[in-house]
Amino acid sequence: MEEPVRERYEDPPGSHTPTFGSPAGGVTYEKRLAAYAVIRNHTGAVAAVQTPAGYWLPGGGILPGETPEETVVREVREELGHALRLIGKIGEAVQYFFAVADGRYYAMQAVFFRAELAEVSLGPGEYEVCWLETSHLTPLFFHACHNWAVQQG
Repeated sequence: MEEPVRERYEDPPGSHTPTFGSPAGGVTYEKRLAAYAVIRNHTGAVAAVQTPAGYWLPGGGILPGETPEETVVREVREELGHALRLIGKIGEAVQYFFAVADGRYYAMQAVFFRAELAEVSLGPGEYEVCWLETSHLTPLFFHACHNWAVQQG
């Protein structure tokens, strides 16, 4: 049985987790834990993957038994074909959204890390890395929480 969304992401006293999107009334949201990397190149552009839905930071869903750190390293290896060096944690955010591909509503609790790509490729990845310039004010990513993480990191 799923819990109501508002009970899932209560902030600890004295803290604030940024929340993006709003839960629709009468809809049950599935909890999704995820981890993503903010990777900048020498010009300050941010690494992204492009899907038909838009741009995403490299990363994805946390598997059972994984830490957020293990998840983002695994996901970057799978998506971009590179090893990842974590520099530090940027923060956490919640994103409410509807995934058209699987017809589900999600309340995603995402952890974001500053990171660097290893120069040596580990083999082909699922995506080509896209380098996005962040100097303009236009939102770049499908999820607003990814834009927030880029601004923070």
